[in-house]
Amino acid sequence: MTRDYEIKNLELNMISETNNNQTNSILRFVLLLVFIGLAFLLFFLYQSRKKTDEQVNFTTITPPVQIVQPLGSFSLNTTAEVTSVDVDKTIDLEIMASSEEKSIVGYDIIVKFEEGAVDIVRVSSLLPDFSLYPTKKSDHYIITGVKKLSSRESTILDDTPLLRLTVMPKKSGALNIAIIERLGLEKTQMVDDKTNIFAPKIGEVTLEVR
Repeated sequence: MTRDYEIKNLELNMISETNNNQTNSILRFVLLLVFIGLAFLLFFLYQSRKKTDEQVNFTTITPPVQIVQPLGSFSLNTTAEVTSVDVDKTIDLEIMASSEEKSIVGYDIIVKFEEGAVDIVRVSSLLPDFSLYPTKKSDHYIITGVKKLSSRESTILDDTPLLRLTVMPKKSGALNIAIIERLGLEKTQMVDDKTNIFAPKIGEVTLEVR
């Protein structure tokens, strides 16, 4: 009878151990599933964060599109009613401007001519509220005008004398001096007090040099 009792206890122990092993296996399997689930969750969150960062970075480096509107005009005239001039004698030209009711705070003007045909001696602002920053080249002249910060008056141009160019022809023949729309990266333009940019109509003048 003792022998039968020991055998029975052994069988019970084996059954208990088997159940414990099965329980441990199930627990390990559940833990493994939880670990895999957490790994997938972390990977998904990382990818989402990376995509969001890339979108933010892309947005911050995208430059704003600047619209240039056709408006206003720059014309070029002689100060006196003359169409001819002598070589090495100076003559004054005026640039007139219209801004169609817009208050102008800055402008760029490109004046083009044949290389060696004329020398631009000086440029003067006919509006005291503007400072000039000229750039002289062999075949063109760029004038940038910027309104002074101290000025509080609106500058609305209506066929208004803007600049005076003193030029000296260097050879005889027809001399064409023209305001052009663009040259390389440079553009003839106006800027108003709301930072709008305008592309004005342009003009030219032709002189007979003796």
